[in-house]
Amino acid sequence: MPEVLCLIDGHALAYRTYFALTGYSAGASPSTSRWATSKGEPTAGVYGFTSVLLRILEQEPIDYLAVAFDTGRTFRHEYYSEYKATRAKMPDDLRPQIERIRQIVDAFNIPRLERENYEADDVLGSVACSQAAKGLGIKIFTGDRDLLQLVSDRIVVNLPGKTLADSRDFLAQDVGTLLGVRPDQVVDMKALVGDKSDNIPGVPGVGEKTAISLLKTYDTLDNIYAHVAELAPGVRKKLEEGSDLAHMSRHLATIVTDLIIPLDLEQAKLDHFDAKKVEEVFRELEFRTLLKRFQTWADNIQGIEETSRAWRPGGAGQQLALFAEEKPETVIPVAMPPHLPAAGDLDVVIVDTPDKLQSLVVELNSAPLIAFDTETTSTDPMRADLVGISLAVQPGKGYYIPVGHHSGVSGEQNLSIEIVMAGLRAPLMDLAIPKAGHNLKYDYVMLARYGICVTPLSFDTMIAEWLINPDSRNLGLKRLAWVRLDLQMTEIETLIGKGKNQRTMDVVPIADAAPYAVGDVDAVLRLMPVLQDELKGAGILVSSNLWKLFSELEMPLIPVLAEMEMTGISLDTQFLNQMSLELQARLREIEGQVFEMVGETFNLNSPQQLSQALFEKMQLKLPGRTKRTASGAFSTSVEVLDAMRGSHPVVDLVLEYREVSKLKSTYADTLSAEINPQTGRVHTSYNQTGAVTGRIASSEPNLQNIPIRTELGRQVRKAFIARSDWMLISVDYSQVELRIVAHMAQDEAMLEAFRSGQDIHTATAAAIFNVPLDQVTKEQRRHAKSINFGLIYGMSAFGLTRSSELTLAEAEDFVSTYFKRFPGVKHYLDTVRRQAAQQGYVETLLGRRRYFPSMKISEHSGLNREEREAINAPVQGTAADIIKIAMIHLSSAIKESGLSAHMLLQVHDELVLECPQNELKETVNLAQKTMEKAYSLSVPLITEARYGVNWGMMENF
Repeated sequence: MPEVLCLIDGHALAYRTYFALTGYSAGASPSTSRWATSKGEPTAGVYGFTSVLLRILEQEPIDYLAVAFDTGRTFRHEYYSEYKATRAKMPDDLRPQIERIRQIVDAFNIPRLERENYEADDVLGSVACSQAAKGLGIKIFTGDRDLLQLVSDRIVVNLPGKTLADSRDFLAQDVGTLLGVRPDQVVDMKALVGDKSDNIPGVPGVGEKTAISLLKTYDTLDNIYAHVAELAPGVRKKLEEGSDLAHMSRHLATIVTDLIIPLDLEQAKLDHFDAKKVEEVFRELEFRTLLKRFQTWADNIQGIEETSRAWRPGGAGQQLALFAEEKPETVIPVAMPPHLPAAGDLDVVIVDTPDKLQSLVVELNSAPLIAFDTETTSTDPMRADLVGISLAVQPGKGYYIPVGHHSGVSGEQNLSIEIVMAGLRAPLMDLAIPKAGHNLKYDYVMLARYGICVTPLSFDTMIAEWLINPDSRNLGLKRLAWVRLDLQMTEIETLIGKGKNQRTMDVVPIADAAPYAVGDVDAVLRLMPVLQDELKGAGILVSSNLWKLFSELEMPLIPVLAEMEMTGISLDTQFLNQMSLELQARLREIEGQVFEMVGETFNLNSPQQLSQALFEKMQLKLPGRTKRTASGAFSTSVEVLDAMRGSHPVVDLVLEYREVSKLKSTYADTLSAEINPQTGRVHTSYNQTGAVTGRIASSEPNLQNIPIRTELGRQVRKAFIARSDWMLISVDYSQVELRIVAHMAQDEAMLEAFRSGQDIHTATAAAIFNVPLDQVTKEQRRHAKSINFGLIYGMSAFGLTRSSELTLAEAEDFVSTYFKRFPGVKHYLDTVRRQAAQQGYVETLLGRRRYFPSMKISEHSGLNREEREAINAPVQGTAADIIKIAMIHLSSAIKESGLSAHMLLQVHDELVLECPQNELKETVNLAQKTMEKAYSLSVPLITEARYGVNWGMMENF
């Protein structure tokens, strides 16, 4: 066997991994927030490249390694000015990452191969061919198919598949299968067909099938042209007219293989890395998982190298003869030391007898920490049946208690739920033993339904990851364990399948379910110290108040939200049924009016037919810059029709039709189906990690999105009712976000308005229009309200024209005058923008962070959306923090007061409670007092309370 030289195409690999990790696609913004350091440095491309580099070092049996990079414009650009001209510009945040990748390559002391005026392909081709001629085997890792032309008996090219994990080696026969031609014919193929990615023209009108057929018959481009007279007239004409383009294209596509590129094979050996430099760079980039992988590889490299000499790349044993002229050697598999025990290697104890349960309880009662999880039959904890419980007190060992398996496997046995709950109650409710898990609220609700309210809930790995990075895409336990620990866990689909063939967990054999379930709690215990260090600011992350936010706000909120979910709220189904009938009648009425105005009937729900009716049949004037859709029709989106509101009665009718239709389908027709048959109430699910701002999200059903601005929308709230002899209470913060702005900006005029109890919009209008408070008109107040709320959402003067009747000039004067009257607000907004650009993140008053790495690294304009979000994030996030504090305090206050009230709903700045009618006054007073004292600002927090038998018809308290 020859020694093997591995060559990496640096730029191609960086591009490929960047796109894979960010989800980047043409015309869409990449999701880069997850891939940035705490200081805002983008890392997607660096992380992807480094991860693949480590995988190569860990798994590939190679002797030497080098990396090639592009340097800029090449001779091909001089030869053909349009070369690669159609390629999209490199993403702004990827450009600085290329230098970081070079830095990592240098830290590993890997030879870095570059040549001015040539591409990395040329460098790779020249080195590969020269070293192969000296007897080495060559393996090239790239994302560029152009390199397939280099494949030979001694050169293999590795290309990624649909995902980075699907990469595969290409031998000569594989190239033929993929492209239909031999490796040595790839260039001639491109000469005929061209290459859109590189903007190589090829011969106009010649496609792949024709090119493959020609090359099979005549072998080479030159031979095709030598026999062009023999070809069919149509093909001959295309080739003759495109002769110059064909030969130019071949020149552009041909990789240069005769450059003199010095390569010191001694330096290219794998053991010349500088561990200190590598660890230093990894720590700067906050590559925690990769750092562990590097340290493991570095510690074992000598043994790995000695063993790997006898093993060469192969699939199903075929690649032993990968390189020619060598005899196969005995294959000795390399057993890479795992970073952590795999789930199947855990010590899994199935607790299926009373004696085993008793032994477990003894261990739990003396444990310093308990991680727990439940296996169930549904993702809805209010409808699911309990199948099993997994517990662990130390990594590497866990327990599984089956209580509801019905797999039919002989010898399986469950413990009765009553016995299990009786045994676990003491340790799981022991205040001295912290409890941990992933998405704890689900498991809390499950066990609470069976009589155990687990306490104290001390660590939720999902919430920890979300607090560290609100944009994280690793909130699922399996992905989080993979990213953080490099631990590959069994996916649930492995046990229950997916799609039509999916089954429920209760029919999975206990022997299969136990390792899976124990793997979850084991992963939690392993993730905890990693996440806790970051939350506390240890190690790499220079942190803030995240640990306090986590331990004093988010964790105590879990049982509060769980209790709200379990309580649910009652629905008036008769009201909803009647509402559905009335909405249907109104829809028919609107249809008739629209058809009469248009002069014909059509499908009002079809955007294309509606567009034809409004803009072709009725010739309505389009708002500026209205675009056509993919079907060729002008858009009838909400934005377009809103801009046309009032221009013709038919537009207003269409908008009403859409509102009525949405209300009917989303609420009137479907809410009743959400009623839990066991409780007779609707139980929404509250998601703490559902919004990057920190706000709580509601789903299944979403009770935070019920329309409130229209009378028709408000009707839906009437369906939410109190139980008999009870009352619903709504307590809402008054202008809390503007009060937060006043506190953050410390603008004296705004502070004074709030402190003196003035209506802030009236006070703003009086300041801007320079009139006394009592002379402010409704229109002036409305303009002031638009700008007050608009500015905290980053609204521009142009945006103000969209929400008012002001012209652009009037709006600009309005904004200018506003900032003169409230200079502190202007200074605050400018400061937030500057901080976001300089440090890559913004913070709430309590230290909750939201990252904006693109603002930090971009030198270009066009970041208006991110600027708006950066301005709003501290305000909206602080409002979210405040109401969370209020919910925690109010939950405790209700219990301590002995009142019977329950919190039912949280909708933005509003809390909805339910209490007995004879406790109404006391409950309202307690709720208002608690909410108003939740957090101390420079201005008072004020609430407004209402009450009634339903949520839609309430009186002021």
